[in-house]
Amino acid sequence: MRKTFIKSLLLILVLLPGTLLGADIELTFWNFWDPKFILPVIKQFEQDNPGVKIHNEQVSWGNGLDKIVVAMANNRAPDICELGSTWMGKFMGEGALLDVTDKFCDLKPDYLMWEPATMNGRLYGMPWLAGTRVMFYNRKLFKEAGLDPERGPETWEELLAAAKLIHNPEKGLYGFGMNAGEGHILYKKFMPFVWGNHGHIIDEQGNFVFDSPQTREALDFYLKLKEYSYCEKQDLLDEAFKRGRLGLAISGSWNFARYPIDAPELDFGVALMPKPAKDKGFSTSFLGGEILVLFKTCKDPDMAAKFIRYLTTVENTLPITREALVSFPAHKDAYNDEMFSRDPRLGVFVEQMKTSVHPPIHRLWIELEKIINDTVERAMYGEAPDKVFADAAREYARVSQRKANEQSAVAASTGSVQVAAATPAQNGGSTQILLLTLIGVGTLINAIMLMFLVYEVKKTQVDR
Repeated sequence: MRKTFIKSLLLILVLLPGTLLGADIELTFWNFWDPKFILPVIKQFEQDNPGVKIHNEQVSWGNGLDKIVVAMANNRAPDICELGSTWMGKFMGEGALLDVTDKFCDLKPDYLMWEPATMNGRLYGMPWLAGTRVMFYNRKLFKEAGLDPERGPETWEELLAAAKLIHNPEKGLYGFGMNAGEGHILYKKFMPFVWGNHGHIIDEQGNFVFDSPQTREALDFYLKLKEYSYCEKQDLLDEAFKRGRLGLAISGSWNFARYPIDAPELDFGVALMPKPAKDKGFSTSFLGGEILVLFKTCKDPDMAAKFIRYLTTVENTLPITREALVSFPAHKDAYNDEMFSRDPRLGVFVEQMKTSVHPPIHRLWIELEKIINDTVERAMYGEAPDKVFADAAREYARVSQRKANEQSAVAASTGSVQVAAATPAQNGGSTQILLLTLIGVGTLINAIMLMFLVYEVKKTQVDR
């Protein structure tokens, strides 16, 4: 009887720590990529780290932001998440992300695009992928229009002249492809003309300065360019260019994956974005990408950070670029890969990224983006610049006031109700406290049982 009891006690001692601590580390990872790019990396990481399980979930760009916001509000945010770089201002400003400065600061010299992951000098994410847009031009149409097919337009004046020479709607030819009727896109094509002309959206003091001489000059040029443009959504513009109907279009590296298959005979070149004039402004474009973050509810930040460091290495990121060609690795060493020298046109993207501009890191950026899109598109379709700029200023004031009111309401609620529902950060803290308590209790029970076991063994020896 006594021997059976001792054996049972030993079994409890062995199993109790595992019961309290959990046998595995399980983390969820939400991202926007085809699982074929992600699952092999996860599998290798799990093999290298026994006991770790990464649950992959693909979300869509169509509703991904809404899904993340809802999950966060319900304390169900993933441990690790891919965020579009322009979303970072919102999530950092709302205090939803873990400060990961100590986990990634040693990598800063090796990676591009830290700006959208930084607030008040602290890091809240790790750059994963980066991308920009450049000027595509049809070399065949350039030749037919008497233009030099070896170089794209370098100034606004050259761009307008080239579009005018090629534009012939009666023959189904258009000088330039201009985005319209589509969210999240137009500002990426228009703002390079503003930024290259030294204009801004938000100044260093946080003021809305979109209505400026620099922006109005850029808009005036853009409206002139519209006269020789095909105005449509991005997919239709890419399709028109692929079919040889567009002379020029601002687009991305994803075309290098499509054109060789869909239009192998297409003769096209790429060039840096034109600047305002030879002696004025600079060539720039939109810079954006993907940031990997940890929400404050992350169950194991150290292991999650280890996975992020593994995922963002050159060898684990380049396969995405090679096949999808949508974005380039944020790791600088990736640009030594032969794919960038094999096709010099890809090198233009790398060169453009050196002077490209990321939108301001602002907690209201999602609202700002819509304001800019609406302002430009309304002007494109005939509304007076004075009116659209005035409306833009009023709309920014409105959304800013709304956000201020929301913050005041939250502060008042927090002040009056001390025992309210915990924030994600508090829930994470509560979980940690519970875990530590369980560990402490488990350790105490183990100690008591061990003492009892020693006593019983001695007693057994005496009885014999």
